[in-house]
Amino acid sequence: MERIGIIDMGSNSIRLVIIDVKENRAHHLIENLKRTVRLRSGVGQGGLLTEQGINDAVDTVALFVKFCQARRVKHIIAVATAAVRQAANAHVLVDRIFKETGVQTRVLSGEEEAYLGYIGLVNSITETTGLMADLGGGSLKLVGFVDRLNRHSVTLEFGAVSLMEKYNLADKPNPEDLRAFEAFLDESFSQITWLADYPKLIGIGGTFRSLARVYRNHVQYVPDLTDGITIPGSAVSELYHLLSTMSLAERRQVPGLEQARADLIVTGLGIIYRLLAAAQCPDLMVSASSIRDGLFFRYLYPRDPILFNVLTHHTNNLIEYHNLDENHLRRVSNLAVTLFDQLQPLHGLGSAERRLLLMASLLHELGVVVSVESLEKHTLYTVLNSRFLGLAHRERVLVAYLAASHDGPFRANLADYIKHGPLVPEDLELINKLAPLLQVAHSLDRSRAGVVTHLKAELKPGLCELKVFGTQKRDLEVSDAARHAPAFEQEYGVKLVVLPA
Repeated sequence: MERIGIIDMGSNSIRLVIIDVKENRAHHLIENLKRTVRLRSGVGQGGLLTEQGINDAVDTVALFVKFCQARRVKHIIAVATAAVRQAANAHVLVDRIFKETGVQTRVLSGEEEAYLGYIGLVNSITETTGLMADLGGGSLKLVGFVDRLNRHSVTLEFGAVSLMEKYNLADKPNPEDLRAFEAFLDESFSQITWLADYPKLIGIGGTFRSLARVYRNHVQYVPDLTDGITIPGSAVSELYHLLSTMSLAERRQVPGLEQARADLIVTGLGIIYRLLAAAQCPDLMVSASSIRDGLFFRYLYPRDPILFNVLTHHTNNLIEYHNLDENHLRRVSNLAVTLFDQLQPLHGLGSAERRLLLMASLLHELGVVVSVESLEKHTLYTVLNSRFLGLAHRERVLVAYLAASHDGPFRANLADYIKHGPLVPEDLELINKLAPLLQVAHSLDRSRAGVVTHLKAELKPGLCELKVFGTQKRDLEVSDAARHAPAFEQEYGVKLVVLPA
């Protein structure tokens, strides 16, 4: 087991993540710490970091290094971004950190920072084409990608902190300052001719995560997840105009908005609001990825840090890191999709639903990392809350409820996800259709011995005859699968008969 730490000195905050990496490269985030330092605000006359800003940054990094030592971290990667990059005395900070901690800090160029954000993003989402916006305190990085390949990239040397200070937006803004701020953004974005070439805007960074938390509280959204949430452009506009009418004290009371970002939020939302308009995107996706993810993947796969398949990687990573019974999960998933394919005339579903069933089959026992008692409840929770990347919220919720229903229906709080979340009423019918297939497939590997090699479903009027093949005795699997016949018949209107071939 290897343990690495990544320290990211941003313009607004300094962050530390610690990641465990097993011998098979399966990895797991075990620490995520942040201190608000506002290095960008520590830039004084002549573009110099102030002594106070340097002292605060050095003290924070030293604290993080000591924490890494206590947590037995073997390797530390430290980088600095816009605030340090833009300072004429950046070397003073870098030298002091090295002298007092022994850690060498790499000051990233704007291009490097954008590239690392792009790596982190495309390794975390299944969208293959889009416009990434990485908004920091001192810069805005924009990357357009097609087929997951970087096509356009630009770094704008302004961010939420710098524009907040320039246009005096920390407290309740003056309408004239807001108009000047928006005019500056519109002029800046109009110079980027390729912005409107990409169909989806995907945001990373603290401001986007803050927006997601405020939005979730504003509409009582479930699940309580930032990664993968889609926010309508109209909601971004509404929140921007609402928060820009509030004083700083009033903003500090806004549900979901952390105190340290209350002064920045109007500036940050204004940048997002005008960027959406310039890119002509109807909505915004928020990703929890960051340059720290880019740094990690570049460390893990130095020759080619771009994952071949995002969903497969993160699924396999969960299975391998938690030492789940991979052979059993693969057999169940193969049996489930075989059933799905052979029963297509019965259910009439397509490839998207097939993928949901496949993912649920692979994750149907993830809850054992908590306990085998109340496994359904723990499976729902772990699928929803694990660092499992690559699914939109609707897909993740559907997979979670399917996985939790591998031995029987599990519908706890499902109505909340229809009323306040990404599901629609028809999704309940979809879960009901797919769950019996997973239940039968799970039963067909009940002994975990792989005694069932394949199966054949024959549809007759009012009857589904399921023939189970194998080279060993399989009475346990056949009888266990047969107990799901009533649920199958209730859903599909045909009798299910399971018998050894």
